[in-house]
Amino acid sequence: MDPVLLHLGPSDRSPPETLDGALRATPFFEVGSREFLLRTPSGGRMHYVSGEGIAVREPDGRPVGDMQPFVATSGFAAAAWLAGYVPLAVNAAQLPDGQLLLIAHGTEDLREGMAVAMAKAAGLALADSPVVINPENPTQVCTNGQSITLRRMSKDAPEPPVRPGARRLATTLPAIDGLQVHRCAGMLCLAEAGPASGPPGLERLSMLQAIAEIRNHVFMALVGKAIWGQETIGTANMILAGSLPMLRFTLAEGQKITADLAGDLLAELLTPEAG
Repeated sequence: MDPVLLHLGPSDRSPPETLDGALRATPFFEVGSREFLLRTPSGGRMHYVSGEGIAVREPDGRPVGDMQPFVATSGFAAAAWLAGYVPLAVNAAQLPDGQLLLIAHGTEDLREGMAVAMAKAAGLALADSPVVINPENPTQVCTNGQSITLRRMSKDAPEPPVRPGARRLATTLPAIDGLQVHRCAGMLCLAEAGPASGPPGLERLSMLQAIAEIRNHVFMALVGKAIWGQETIGTANMILAGSLPMLRFTLAEGQKITADLAGDLLAELLTPEAG
């Protein structure tokens, strides 16, 4: 596996308005056999070509760097799909032994909150979503080199915006190195208390549960299906579910994510019985 970030070198070519022979086209993106084009509502364009890097056209009237979040997410994920890897809508925390723990939930706030709480509890470096995994060797993962950013919840938030006028806020938490391939310790799937949830605490997922979780957290699945086909995607999901250690942590009713909770959870995860 090569770090996907190495594929995203800047190119001085001008992004096209459309792709010739696109495998799939929508109002916002097009996918080819070796390229990906993104168009933003503000008029920006981003074009990735395998082996040729990424070209960006900033939208008129927007702050410099307006397209960078798209490069770090959609561009990073498209490069991963075209290289034969699977991008996942998860965060990651780097454990004391250097391995990465993937943290998954359907909402950003919960998984980001757990990752930040783990960082505060144990000084861990973090990765923003997406994180890329190698289906041919699920012990291998890489990140986009970005630490977690937080959604602006109020105008007087203490954290600075990632760029002028942005809705995402920067944190001072260290980022996991995106220029290295890391070993994956497994995936922690978070769940909230509810009628369909299991008992509070940590449990190992069955194969069927693991497949469903992987499927739920694939990032830019439509792009992957256009490049790989549905059958190959399904096979990759099963390989990941069968090879990757996957646990679920269910919060008790009314339980809040805190550094103390995250520290206790980390201690439990790092015992031999948890793996």
